[in-house]
Amino acid sequence: MATEILVNDGGAPARILPFTAGSAVTGGRLVAIASDGKVDHAASGATNSLGVAFTDAGSADGEAMSVITGKGVILNVSCSGTFVIGQALTLDNFGNGTLTSGTSNLYGVALESGSSTAASGALGKVLMY
Repeated sequence: MATEILVNDGGAPARILPFTAGSAVTGGRLVAIASDGKVDHAASGATNSLGVAFTDAGSADGEAMSVITGKGVILNVSCSGTFVIGQALTLDNFGNGTLTSGTSNLYGVALESGSSTAASGALGKVLMY
């Protein structure tokens, strides 16, 4: 991945933890653990996110991957729709771990403005809650 996901942990208790992917996972997207113990993109409305995928995991089930977890961490996260500085972010309706503006089930606040009409989103700086 050309863009770094971890921008600055700011001394926050960020951890990069190893997990096993249950499917292809894209770095910079929120991930959640499934009932099989493997990690996939967080679904729309999910409240059980582990954190943000630090690295990509290929299409092979069972591939090793890393997840950044912690509060107060600044990350480049995939965001969709239009987002502005200071706006609270939640999971969008694509079900692929991208964030969008919201008012419930919040995961972070946008630290820069941007927009993306694609389901894949655009990387934007986010302070994670």
